[in-house]
Amino acid sequence: MNRIIIVLIAGLIFLSAGLNAQFKVKDKSGKEPDWTSGLEKNYIIGIGNGSSLEAARDQAILDVKSQIVVSVADYISSNTEFYTKEITADKFSELYQSYTNQIESQSGKRDYLQGISASKADDYYWEKLYNRKAKETKYKYFVKYPFTNYDLNALVRDFNEKDQMLTDEMTSTLQMLETYTSVEELQECKRLLARLASIFIDERKSKCQTGMDRCDALLASVYIADAGSELGMLRYSLRIGQKTITYGKKPVVRSNCAQLGNVVIGELINTISYAYNECYDEPGNHIKVYYSFSNQRPEKMFYFNVAEEKAELVIVGNIRITGGSKDENMVAGAECIIPLKSKYDSPVSVNSIVLEWENQGIIVDVKLNEVLKGTGQHDVRFTIPNELPADKVSTIENPGSTVNGYLSYKSMKTGKTEKIRIYRHDYSTGW
Repeated sequence: MNRIIIVLIAGLIFLSAGLNAQFKVKDKSGKEPDWTSGLEKNYIIGIGNGSSLEAARDQAILDVKSQIVVSVADYISSNTEFYTKEITADKFSELYQSYTNQIESQSGKRDYLQGISASKADDYYWEKLYNRKAKETKYKYFVKYPFTNYDLNALVRDFNEKDQMLTDEMTSTLQMLETYTSVEELQECKRLLARLASIFIDERKSKCQTGMDRCDALLASVYIADAGSELGMLRYSLRIGQKTITYGKKPVVRSNCAQLGNVVIGELINTISYAYNECYDEPGNHIKVYYSFSNQRPEKMFYFNVAEEKAELVIVGNIRITGGSKDENMVAGAECIIPLKSKYDSPVSVNSIVLEWENQGIIVDVKLNEVLKGTGQHDVRFTIPNELPADKVSTIENPGSTVNGYLSYKSMKTGKTEKIRIYRHDYSTGW
């Protein structure tokens, strides 16, 4: 087996030598200098081949850059523990170019490798080679390019500066996860971390990835919260946990009946005005708000009651007058109970009640401030301040008697005052 391998290697060497022997020097720039075949202190010897002199020269310059990259990569690997396991010549070249592209846009600084050109070479030598059998011409180009320890240190320093700048950028970007105030900041944070993650090859890459995952988690937790909506005006906030944030793009807003008006967004409290005059007084009237960003869709349904601000009271049943203390014919401290029904949820305040027995010349005028909340039955109770003559007011002594007057109430939402007329209304007394 070993013998076969040796024979194959020998055959390849012989074949390679034969192919090279087919090309002969037809022209050259001059006498071949000694430096083309050996090392030269403080210099890098670049070699290039091509179908034209220009192509061969360009390849020689690329070879210079490649050797410089290898030198810097070896230096960083041996002198920086951080990179010992991660960096290679190829990876350094990729890193350096990425760093350069990122930093150049910020500082405008031209990097060392971009400045390498044939015009800066101290010497050069080229040959024109011709293969008679294949009728093929090619060129071989050598450049003697200055590269001292000072140059090496400058390039390493340049790399480290760029590396530190990007580390600082990563640190400040990760801090955005604590200081963000908007959806846009979280989106920008993720974009910056994704760019940095594509550059880094060490533990910083995983830090960026962790930060990106947290950006996704925060964006996924955005929800819409009511911020004091009232009929005709929707108010809401975007929140992450208890933190209120902003977002500058318009949401999608839909309603089953309301006519949407002015939309103000990008604030801690966003507002949407709407008209509801075409909405029926029935359950299910709503406005739906939702956003779309970063593959997320926070949404909320805001229900509204068109009767929310309406207030209407009616008297249901007989007015009752009971209790009190009777001294001969006069009754003092009697209690009056008026049964009322509220047709709407909106709270109302009963402000005054006037009861009148016109034929008897008796008027009871009472000021109140009793708040009734919710629909349904409510009893308004108050003590009559007047002494009432039993023989004139008592329904026992005067069956079929009625009372006139009015009840005044006010909507707690709109402040609008209404009156219920009391006309020939039935009542009863307990004496």
